[in-house]
Amino acid sequence: MIHILKREFIDAFKSVRSILILLFITFVSYQSAKFFDENQDMINQFIGESGNEVGSVYTAAIAFIVLIFGFLFVFAISHDLINREIEMKTIRLLVTKTSRLQIVLGKFLGILLFWVVTISISFAIISLITGSWFPKDYFQTIIFLFYIISLVLLISTVIPKTKLTMFLGIFLGIVLPIIGLAAAFSDKWYFIPFKYLLPYKYFDGSVGMMFIPLAIGIGYISLSIFFINRKDF
Repeated sequence: MIHILKREFIDAFKSVRSILILLFITFVSYQSAKFFDENQDMINQFIGESGNEVGSVYTAAIAFIVLIFGFLFVFAISHDLINREIEMKTIRLLVTKTSRLQIVLGKFLGILLFWVVTISISFAIISLITGSWFPKDYFQTIIFLFYIISLVLLISTVIPKTKLTMFLGIFLGIVLPIIGLAAAFSDKWYFIPFKYLLPYKYFDGSVGMMFIPLAIGIGYISLSIFFINRKDF
């Protein structure tokens, strides 16, 4: 499993898309933190009017990127996480060397580690500028990405064609944030399933609510393991 984890993690950094996404998030985080640090009056006014914490102001850019572009970015990098191995027949070699459980977990953890490093770099930059670390915002962001990666893993396991998951990834990457944000602020009955299944409702600052998308993500991983165990390679 460790070998698979390391390979996925290193391969993620070899991708042009991954590097561009990392640079984009880092650049936006730096510019926004620098801007707010130079405009303390604006921060004080915002906190006074909204009642939000200081950390939510400095990390707003990262939160915005993850909420709006998180699905699209993860799909862009990892839409073929499992089905690439199936399509190229390399899965047959992998299953002779390690268990299917370890294959799934290794690939998942490798991509998760890439995103942990990416987000950690951005938060480290904010911390250097502000002189503070914002653990709640950090862990909320990681858990949100944990959920997304789990869903991408499940889709890549269920759908065998990489071209189909690439198309579906673009579609879901655009549609899910729209539906998720609309459902989070709507009481319409047809939004109820999306409100509780997608992670947006739980991204409200409450620490306890963070465990719900974490549990749903673990459910997606469990389903991925179940489906890959039923496949005949």
